[in-house]
Amino acid sequence: RLGITPWMLPPNPNNHVLQAGSQKLGWEWHVIPRNVRGCLNSGYCGMGCPVNAKQSMLVTSIPAALANGAELVHNLRVHKVTFDKSQVNGLQCEALDSAALKPTGVRVTIKARHYILSAGAINTPALLLRSQAPDPHGLVGKHTCIHPVPFTLGVMPDRVDPFYGAPQSIASDHFQWKDGATGPMGYKLEVAPMFPSISASLFGTIGNALKAEMSQLPHMNAMLALLRDGFVDESPGGSIRIDDRGNPIFDYDISDYVWDGVRRAYLSMAEAQFAAGASQVKAVHLDSPYYTSWSQAREGIAGLDLAKFKVSLFTAHLMGGCAMSELEHKGVVNSRGRHHQLENLSIFDGSVFPTSIGANPQLSIYGLTAKNATALAQAIKPTAVASALGPAA
Repeated sequence: RLGITPWMLPPNPNNHVLQAGSQKLGWEWHVIPRNVRGCLNSGYCGMGCPVNAKQSMLVTSIPAALANGAELVHNLRVHKVTFDKSQVNGLQCEALDSAALKPTGVRVTIKARHYILSAGAINTPALLLRSQAPDPHGLVGKHTCIHPVPFTLGVMPDRVDPFYGAPQSIASDHFQWKDGATGPMGYKLEVAPMFPSISASLFGTIGNALKAEMSQLPHMNAMLALLRDGFVDESPGGSIRIDDRGNPIFDYDISDYVWDGVRRAYLSMAEAQFAAGASQVKAVHLDSPYYTSWSQAREGIAGLDLAKFKVSLFTAHLMGGCAMSELEHKGVVNSRGRHHQLENLSIFDGSVFPTSIGANPQLSIYGLTAKNATALAQAIKPTAVASALGPAA
């Protein structure tokens, strides 16, 4: 349904930097699968595909569900899940304005035989906390993992135009499981598309200094590392809590274990960029200059003060907060996504991961949700629902 397959075209010059560096250094690298059909290789995926080649739910599962009699309700925010003992008995919702920002004052109650939460690793835990849902072991919102992401910037001799072409098509897992799951923090290497707004935030400069760096954008490669958090006690992830109005707040601290991963990732990325031909490389760190050789970068990065507000860390991968486990004292849901205390409630999103996964979680969320949604459909209405939704429900 989603057209997931390894990208068949050559990588754009931005991704080729990682491929070339990995090949020269003898590191593992591979082509990333993409969920596209009829892709024009424009590179505008993150801002909305102009030709609907990206096989998102907007053009796949939602139309399929509507064709099978589903009703889509939009501009409606679920405020609370209401329950009686072990049964959810409704959703308290509020209608929003046309911009989906402000409540209109209209209240809506939704009732069903079974309820599925798919609000992600921030909003699903926040909804359960607002609802004061059963949580006897205090697990909701805990152990939220993010793949902390440090960057290095490499200036390449030829144009890479990092704003064009399929944005992520090459990755390297060379450092991912090198020391096992519980050794020093592992990481996956990828590159990022560099549009002007996000690029300006990477440089950490202002005024003429920023202008000078932005002028090099066509020659710039941004390499990133997905640090694999949540596998050891020194990397417990973060936590979700709610404020007085029920809005989610995310807390995440950085331990020495994580800082060690950041430094090693800086070194790996700089080495790969110089191996691919970069003339200069800098860490995305307020104290980092542009290094002009790998030996200079190795020495300089080793001496950087890794501290909050000096290192720029990013994330696009939110996992955990409603971890799955067959054991009630270790999980909010079981491995099928069924809530341990509320019998007619399931959670199908990235919040059920018990750790991060060391990879972009999109396809794993798709796969786990397809498996669990199909199992749920068969369990609650074996013939009609399973037949209507098919094997990828």
